[in-house]
Amino acid sequence: MKREDLYKEIGQIDEELIAAAEHSGVRGRGSRHRFSKRWIAVVACLVVYSSTSTVLLATEYTRNKTEEPYIRYLTAEDMELAPRAQYEAGKFLKALASGNDDKVYIAVNRLVESFNDPKARELALQKLRPFLTSDSAKIAESAAFATDILSKSYQSPHLHKMADGSIIFTLFNNYSDYGTQNVLWRIQDDVLEPYFSFAAPSMYIKEILPSPDRKLLAVVTRSNKSEFVQIMNVEEGMNSPELVESARIKLGAQQKLELWARPDHENYSYADRLAWKDNNTLAFEGSLAYNDTAIIENVSVTYRFRDKIMEIADLK
Repeated sequence: MKREDLYKEIGQIDEELIAAAEHSGVRGRGSRHRFSKRWIAVVACLVVYSSTSTVLLATEYTRNKTEEPYIRYLTAEDMELAPRAQYEAGKFLKALASGNDDKVYIAVNRLVESFNDPKARELALQKLRPFLTSDSAKIAESAAFATDILSKSYQSPHLHKMADGSIIFTLFNNYSDYGTQNVLWRIQDDVLEPYFSFAAPSMYIKEILPSPDRKLLAVVTRSNKSEFVQIMNVEEGMNSPELVESARIKLGAQQKLELWARPDHENYSYADRLAWKDNNTLAFEGSLAYNDTAIIENVSVTYRFRDKIMEIADLK
């Protein structure tokens, strides 16, 4: 992680148009009377030409405008101008022989992504075998975890088996003091896919805690400054608000505490002792920071997922 894609031509001018131009204030006098109709005709031509040109220009402008690119929202994928590169097991298999522990560790974890390709999966299992007894505890543990998934044994305590039959997990377990990769992976109907990626500042997954009935999943994420809690209904694809910041805002409003809004979305607040009270209610202890950490409020928080109700109490 830390080392770690822009006429019609003018027709004949009829007498009605000339008369209309004459009534509009263009008149001849005395000896100039014979000249006036010619003059009026010229003016009328100019009027028609001007009108026609204006219409044509407006039409051309409108046409060009409709050909201008219109993009409502640019995603990272849009800006790449091409699909992201597909997973290629070859480079990770090659990295296993590099002799570089950092590269080996990354490769061991990434080879789990070979899961959907039977041939690649079998080859990965074969190549991972020597690393099960690596002198590096982290590499050996990762190799055991990857082997457990690729062999479909599913015995690791890092795998969270949900009520809908899916399995949720992260890769790079505990690679940092702050936690693990900030991506949730899911195996459902024998297909592996990245299920959810947490945006910054949630850089690490600290804890995953299924509800007793395994229909909900509480996930604690963190940066090196803050912690965040979210509840997910994996089967129905619904998530709660982020609960630590929600509690901080609610308590701050109740106690008229000053709330600082930071552009990096850090809150310098923390969550601890997560526990499910029942299949719908999550409880945790929070340390909520105010006035740029000059004030810390230690509270207990409960959140009822289906009712969307949060309760906060002082932590005695």
